[in-house]
Amino acid sequence: MIRVFSLFLLCIISSHQVFGFLEEAEGVIPKDRTCDPDEERSAQSCKNGVTVLSATFESIQGQHESFTASDHIGINQNCKTSLTCLKSYVGCSDITQEDVDTLTKKCNYMTYLTGGFYACSQKLKGRKAESPCLLNFFDAVVEPKETPCGEWSNNRACLKWTIRDACGRSYWKQYKPYWHLRYSLMKCV
Repeated sequence: MIRVFSLFLLCIISSHQVFGFLEEAEGVIPKDRTCDPDEERSAQSCKNGVTVLSATFESIQGQHESFTASDHIGINQNCKTSLTCLKSYVGCSDITQEDVDTLTKKCNYMTYLTGGFYACSQKLKGRKAESPCLLNFFDAVVEPKETPCGEWSNNRACLKWTIRDACGRSYWKQYKPYWHLRYSLMKCV
């Protein structure tokens, strides 16, 4: 499934010419940028690709333990392509620096979860039945929509000890900043 998203996203973004990054040093502040119709179309195409990538992000939380190395490579490449595209069109089609920053955070989280954390995910997968906090960790759908921040926050201690027990202290130390990143992406802070 992720491979289909990857190919779709790559086709959307690569079918449009990407212009150089707009810097304030070039004399144009992004909010004051005037974009021609071709730039607007390309910017809209970037936004469409980012929408697909964001949907992928939501599904990854619940499926990351089943991703392969090629999925990880595809996610990483799609993130790079989408970020390059988005950065090129800040100021066009309502693309803001905040959009770029949010996608950067999502990409960092996705890339780590499907890459550096993969070995630990495999160990945790077998403990899902005995640890309620792992249900929220692996299955994004299980998070109650009314209180996802509370659930994520309340499960932190359980997740910490489960990760440390299954994978070692170093995995929790590596994952901890990503736990905070996920918390901020849920707009909890």
